[in-house]
Amino acid sequence: MQPKSIELLSKLGLGDELYDASFPIENLHSEEWKWKGNDGYLRTKSVLSYRTLDHEFNLARMLPHETLRELLVKKIEQLPSVELIRPAKFKGFEDDVAIIDQKGEKKRIQAYYYVGAEGRSSKMRKEMGITCDEKKYDHHFLTASFPRPKTFTDGLVVGAPHTFLGLFPLPNDYVRSVYRIPPGSYREYKEQPITSYYDLHTTYVPELKDTMTTIASWRDVQLMIPYQFQSPHYVVDNKAILGDAAHSVHPMAGEGMNLAIQDADVLSDLFCWMDEKGKWRDQKLLKWYERVRKPRVDQMIALSHRSQLAYSFHDPIFRKLRTRALIAMEERPLLHFKQMLNVSGLGYYKANLFDWFNHLDVLPTNNRSTIYPKQKRHFYTEQDDYPWRFK
Repeated sequence: MQPKSIELLSKLGLGDELYDASFPIENLHSEEWKWKGNDGYLRTKSVLSYRTLDHEFNLARMLPHETLRELLVKKIEQLPSVELIRPAKFKGFEDDVAIIDQKGEKKRIQAYYYVGAEGRSSKMRKEMGITCDEKKYDHHFLTASFPRPKTFTDGLVVGAPHTFLGLFPLPNDYVRSVYRIPPGSYREYKEQPITSYYDLHTTYVPELKDTMTTIASWRDVQLMIPYQFQSPHYVVDNKAILGDAAHSVHPMAGEGMNLAIQDADVLSDLFCWMDEKGKWRDQKLLKWYERVRKPRVDQMIALSHRSQLAYSFHDPIFRKLRTRALIAMEERPLLHFKQMLNVSGLGYYKANLFDWFNHLDVLPTNNRSTIYPKQKRHFYTEQDDYPWRFK
């Protein structure tokens, strides 16, 4: 969970519960490994820190999706104006009335507005007549959670000649693993002993050797297939979509859940403002939601796509350039700030031509490893998030 999402949930009064149920991530370490025959060795390492952001919320947090959902449901159930129908499935519309299936029982729900947040295969999006071009990637991921050593408290990304490993601490002394594999190779991996899955990790992080044994079989390892799409519209008449129903990003930057939270915040504030101003039935105002969120999602899709590209080419020259870029990001304050700001969701600072030269570390700098000073102008303001309140 990125800083912007933490800020939004804290404003809803979930701060204490969220902190208790999650694990803070301050630093993201990157390691580059090289291999000679069967022997691998660490070549370079670098670190990026959320603490470089001059902001109250300058930490990320890790927690299972299910935990966050239960925290939100518990909060929702305290609201007298909300009826929670769970489980249920949206089936479509009949005469602009939503049809819900609840345990085989058909229910009709009539409302001024309908919002779909049912994920990538959104029925609401289809009912709105919206089609999307979906991009598939040339890789899949193996993911699992297992115990971690208590000393493992930061995020770690390992780049090797033909793969990528990400490890991110969870609460309760667990860690989430993401390991990149070629598409279609999952069956081949499953035919090997489960100890081969351990080896994919312990080669780079030997201290995991004693904690991974809780992964008893391949049934404990999930396959994750990355997709990318952006809906051409988020709003049609009195209907809107958000989260994975509206867009999907490559999971490299871990932004899917965050984008959904930020979509919901903007749309819900717009609904509140429409009600406050007596403009509840003015459907045209819903376009404000799309104007605010769609450009930001475009930016995050591009950032996530570039992040995965950095680990998609295995040529030694390209890997050397990647290593140089990671070290430059750590040492050059402006690059460090831009990367962490854009990932955090707290603001956006567009890259330019000079940044690419700086990533290659070919331009001189006199202020390595210091905090970039001119930050506040690049953070989103309330006017950026909720422009209708300033018209």
